[in-house]
Amino acid sequence: MAVEFESLQEAAQELAEDTEKHDRQGLAALSDGHLREQCDARDELADYLETLWENIKKSGADPAIHPRFEGLSGLLDLARHLRETAADVLDQRGN
Repeated sequence: MAVEFESLQEAAQELAEDTEKHDRQGLAALSDGHLREQCDARDELADYLETLWENIKKSGADPAIHPRFEGLSGLLDLARHLRETAADVLDQRGN
């Protein structure tokens, strides 16, 4: 069954929501060290994508409204969601 979305950003948000339960379970099964590594890796990815986003804005374009940046917008939303999920699992663990 094909699923259609109005935008890549909407697809990324749906992907994040649909996989969150499994992601949380996988993260919860990690050792403290590996969970910290996941948090760090997700931070790096989100920071990198946010830098790309900001660089586009500095160049004078508005990535929030230009369709050409829709993929980056979706990926940034997904990366932020992954970062938040890992940070939440780490916080719940008390680390």
